Amino acid sequence: MKATLLVLACVTCLVGLAHADCPLGDLTGDCQVDAADLRILAEQWLTEPNTLADFNGDARVDLADLALLASHWRERGCPIVINELLAHSHDTAPDWIELCNTSRLAVDIGGWFLSDDRNDLYRYRIADGTVIEPNDYIVFYENQHFGNPMDPGAMSLFRMSENGESLYIYSGYDEQFPQYLVEQGFSASETWISFGRYHKSTGDYDFVLMNESTPRRANAYPLVGPVVINEIMYHPDILAGSEYIELLNISDASITLYDADAAEPWRLMDPNFWFPTNPPVTLQPGEYLVLIKDTTAFGSRYAVPQGTQVLAWSSGKLANGSENLWLAKPGDIDDRGTRYWIQVDGVNYSDGSHGNNFPGSYDPWPVGPDGHGSSLSRRVSDRYGNDPNNWMAAIPSPGRAND
Repeated sequence: MKATLLVLACVTCLVGLAHADCPLGDLTGDCQVDAADLRILAEQWLTEPNTLADFNGDARVDLADLALLASHWRERGCPIVINELLAHSHDTAPDWIELCNTSRLAVDIGGWFLSDDRNDLYRYRIADGTVIEPNDYIVFYENQHFGNPMDPGAMSLFRMSENGESLYIYSGYDEQFPQYLVEQGFSASETWISFGRYHKSTGDYDFVLMNESTPRRANAYPLVGPVVINEIMYHPDILAGSEYIELLNISDASITLYDADAAEPWRLMDPNFWFPTNPPVTLQPGEYLVLIKDTTAFGSRYAVPQGTQVLAWSSGKLANGSENLWLAKPGDIDDRGTRYWIQVDGVNYSDGSHGNNFPGSYDPWPVGPDGHGSSLSRRVSDRYGNDPNNWMAAIPSPGRAND
């Protein structure tokens, strides 16, 4: 009977976290926390900032860092991650999967497996002797590898879905990293747009659409826009109904929130809001759009510049504590008639009180927007949105530039 699989990364939502790296506390780069790492921490004790053992980033190696190392004692990770992939090329080019070795040691992945089916992890066997050097990459192509019937490792041919699915790396009975299963989910994408890992200020990763495909190279910056969620009033201080969400067209072209080919409008979740279709909404370059919960409550609390488009959603509300808010446009329809949605922008905000949801048990989101009169405002509109370092508590300014 096979040993129990250890799932290192499981992505079940649109913008997903990937935790398949070596554990916090690994200072030697061997993807485990043991006495060798403790020795390095002792050598760096009370030293200057920017040392490896300063795990919490407070510019000092002290008891807090020792506690973090202790919390991961004897923990083992897998240094091989799914770093980037292309799943939508309309058959004009092959799909591909890029793996990355995040450790400081070479890793032999010969005999490991790639699959897109949790119930059949043995779909593609990686050739014996395949080694990924430290912090290096390897790419597997559909036409050469996992979809090629002439490749001896292709045990069950597969290709990735442009509408999204999950991919798996399984180490099998590898001597160094036995029985590890790494799962990476991804959602729908447009043609030629790849997904890749993006390292956030919180220390963890999102797997998101990239603004450039970079096989065998470090990932590019995430794709941002053309329309972004720019300001959120999720917990008003006086009138609960005066919630609002501000969108901004950051591109240099007009954007219509309607797909004529799909005959579907864009949508926002959560709350669930479908943009009008008759006529459809168009945003000019630099134009704001404000979505509100209650017209009367919003109007009694805030004013927007003349000419600003304001739309009200019909049901639902923004959560005061934490919410996964995302803007999407229509993607493809599968053979069963199911419509898939491509994320344009998204933010999983918090109120500063959910430390258990973040590395190091510290929630870095500002507390001011949580019923204290401030709005949650994007610092730089054309920078990645799902990272707390790009948001601040600010004076509410619906329809205007953030303060």
